[in-house]
Amino acid sequence: MEKENDYNKDIYEEYEEDIKKYINEYSQENYSDILEKDKRTNIAMIFSEMRANIIKWYPFDSNKKILEIGANYGEITQELIKQNHDVTSIEFSEEKIRCIKKRVKDVENLKLIFCTSLKELELKDKYDYITIIGISEYAEKLGFKNLEEMLRWSYKYLATDGKILLAIDNKFGAKYFAGSTRNKNENPFAIFKPYIQKDYKLYGKSELENILNNSGDIKYKFYYPVPNYNLTHLIYTDEYLPKHSRYNIYYREDEEILFNELSLIKEAQKNNKFDFFTNSYLIEIAKEDTKFSDIIYVNYSNMRKKEYKIITKISPQIVTKQAYIDEENSHIRQIKQNIIRLKELGFNICEEEQNNIIISPYIAKPTMDEYLKNLLEQDKINEFKQELDKWYNYINNKIEKNDGIQNILKKYSIDVPEEAKLIILKDGFVDLTFTNVFYNGNEYVLFDQEWYEEGVPLEFIMYRSIKQLFFQHSGLENKVNLNEIYQKYNIERFIPKFDELEEKWQQSMIDKNIMEFYSEKWTRNISIEDIKFRFNQQLGTVYKEKDKLELENKELREELQNNQKSHIQEEMQEYEKIIEDLQKKIQELQHRENKLQKELTDMKNDGKLNKLMKFFKNKKIGK
Repeated sequence: MEKENDYNKDIYEEYEEDIKKYINEYSQENYSDILEKDKRTNIAMIFSEMRANIIKWYPFDSNKKILEIGANYGEITQELIKQNHDVTSIEFSEEKIRCIKKRVKDVENLKLIFCTSLKELELKDKYDYITIIGISEYAEKLGFKNLEEMLRWSYKYLATDGKILLAIDNKFGAKYFAGSTRNKNENPFAIFKPYIQKDYKLYGKSELENILNNSGDIKYKFYYPVPNYNLTHLIYTDEYLPKHSRYNIYYREDEEILFNELSLIKEAQKNNKFDFFTNSYLIEIAKEDTKFSDIIYVNYSNMRKKEYKIITKISPQIVTKQAYIDEENSHIRQIKQNIIRLKELGFNICEEEQNNIIISPYIAKPTMDEYLKNLLEQDKINEFKQELDKWYNYINNKIEKNDGIQNILKKYSIDVPEEAKLIILKDGFVDLTFTNVFYNGNEYVLFDQEWYEEGVPLEFIMYRSIKQLFFQHSGLENKVNLNEIYQKYNIERFIPKFDELEEKWQQSMIDKNIMEFYSEKWTRNISIEDIKFRFNQQLGTVYKEKDKLELENKELREELQNNQKSHIQEEMQEYEKIIEDLQKKIQELQHRENKLQKELTDMKNDGKLNKLMKFFKNKKIGK
């Protein structure tokens, strides 16, 4: 039996048991229930419908053969199957293949292949599309010398007019500069340290271009999914780069981020370096005679409830909006009704509905938001104020007033005094804001008019427009007296009520679970003050530990000294006993000496000594 290849264990290893458990317990239709109770980022990357956003927008030709390299737990596989393609998915773990079978059971257009070394795998077919999403960074673990060799292997199985979609994180992504890591065991900025052993290998854009150029006779196009390719919100291209630094940020729950990555992206945009610092790349690769997708921008309304979600796609000639979920077309129908009504009222709107898709030509004109910003930046304050008056009167004259009881304030229980002199518009197009109007100083052309409420104050629409303008372009508030503008349009005293209305209205269309997911991820941001505070806390702990060790050291020294004293005392006592014994023996010897001396003296006195000496002398002569 072949040994399994745990190529991406650095990301999913600690989540494996929970992932398998959820796949066994929940059907695809109920995956939102998983995320309601478990909002860990790496769980969302497996079960959130946003995971497929990286390819959901792509204009695959119908009924084509697709090779998916690295199916993981089937999070992209299920989207490819939904589009009725003939899908062959390669996975390097039999456990994951069992999970995929459970996840996408009872389908006929999926073939699963298990192998442990992609380099050694031989296939019979050629494919119209090959997806390499979240696996190219593990090329060496799949048996290849490097990513270039992995691409060459892929080209062998690509049809003449086929395309490869490759998604990979950018080594120089803003999130990594902000302190994000690939997994909780990795230290911040480890990705920039080549001497640290890693299971993966990432590249910058120039490095990827060199690899692609050296890999074969191919061409390629870069897309920039943000915040990354895992849970994509927006997709930019070189033909359509961001004008504002806005996308839904998220991090793992164990991460602590040093700064808001959007601030770095904003500065990168100013210096034409967005493509260098963006977090991920999606690369469309093809042989020379193949055309790329003409889509230059994609926007997913991820935060909304499913019935309101749409996908916006921009091409050089056309803009389309369609329901995120094919079966949920009620919001598209509402937009269609809004378009019809606005045209009846005499507004110029560039959109129309065709087959449940909202379509408009791509208009290369500035929005009114940009037009007003430029006026303020050029210190044309009077012209700015004149344009506000012109827009206010334009709306006021176009839409009939509502003298009835029903209005948006009452619908959302906003308590406004009866004597409040608000201009209530019968047809309340809440999106009549500067960002949804093309304008070059002459003609207003409306677009993105998604929302309709009966009975909306004109003052509320103006407040939303002005507030968005100054929020999106920091620094403009220094150019003009904002309170003066609010007073002029009868807004100032209603601002708290309008803010309350905005929040309640937004909540009516927002998916609570998704909002909570992103809100919790924002708490990962920490400031320099937080770092200083925690450093001081840790320093205090170190000093406390130092004092403790010093006290322990002192006690040990005292104990040692006491032990040494005790040992010396014991030895002294032994020596003293020996001395005492010796002294006793000396006394005994002295006693014996004294006794012998006395006996000798007695013998002298008695003449016995002389007799004895004479006796020994005679003995000697006799010999």
